Amino acid sequence: MRMNKESADEVQFGPELEGVFRAYREALPDFDNASPDFMPKLWQRIESQQKITYSFWRLGSGLLTGSVALSLALAFTLWTPPQNPRPEKQINANSTYVEVLADDSSDDTPDTANI
Repeated sequence: MRMNKESADEVQFGPELEGVFRAYREALPDFDNASPDFMPKLWQRIESQQKITYSFWRLGSGLLTGSVALSLALAFTLWTPPQNPRPEKQINANSTYVEVLADDSSDDTPDTANI
């Protein structure tokens, strides 16, 4: 290793080591020779990726909250018993489908005995 008389910061290496450094710089084109802005630029890139991830996380969280609220609202509406529009007909919780249809269709049939 030989020091250059012009600048103490610039160090002259042998041609073999310079070839290794050149190959390394070509393999990593985003690396800009460790300038003073290297770490701030690196953190800017990291934070920009985190912002995108964070926005997707917030969107997914909002959609999940909305779907849970909708599911609970639908479960509540299905859980509550239906209100009887005609109070003269009482629908029992133990009534079968056929019994409910028979009670409902009794109003629709004409009275043929009085013809």
